[in-house]
Amino acid sequence: MSWCSNKNNKFRFLIFPILAGLYSSPCLAQDIDEISPLTFGEIALTSYSNVARITILGSGAVSTNSYVYLLSPAARGEYRVTGAPASSAYTVSLPLSVDLIGPGGHYFRLDNFDISPALHVTNASGEDTFYIGARMQSQGGGVVYSDGDYDGVVTITLAF
Repeated sequence: MSWCSNKNNKFRFLIFPILAGLYSSPCLAQDIDEISPLTFGEIALTSYSNVARITILGSGAVSTNSYVYLLSPAARGEYRVTGAPASSAYTVSLPLSVDLIGPGGHYFRLDNFDISPALHVTNASGEDTFYIGARMQSQGGGVVYSDGDYDGVVTITLAF
């Protein structure tokens, strides 16, 4: 494995805030609890010239290309809906992309969100669990990243 010029660069994507937007009847008080966060772990880039990619599917499968090395595990996020209408179908919407900003204003782009399962229906108690994965990419083109935390906000919208 060939490393870029600074072998000690480590990037942490352990936690970034998830904001939940809930849209349904104004009389209901839905909530989204984060059971475990969507995380890209801690990584090292093997090239600043090429775009490094990590993909986490909603099913939990993780893949990378040859320009990134996982120093700690990446994992899908797990979220629980509570206080929703009983036995009701709903949709989960996420933004097209989110930039995870870090030291020096450089960013990793988060896109291709993947939600599992494909169908969402609350149980008789108005609860359900779903999982979120996404693809994270570096900028490539010689952009040099600094060690540190890179984070951003992903808004989850539920529609009943």
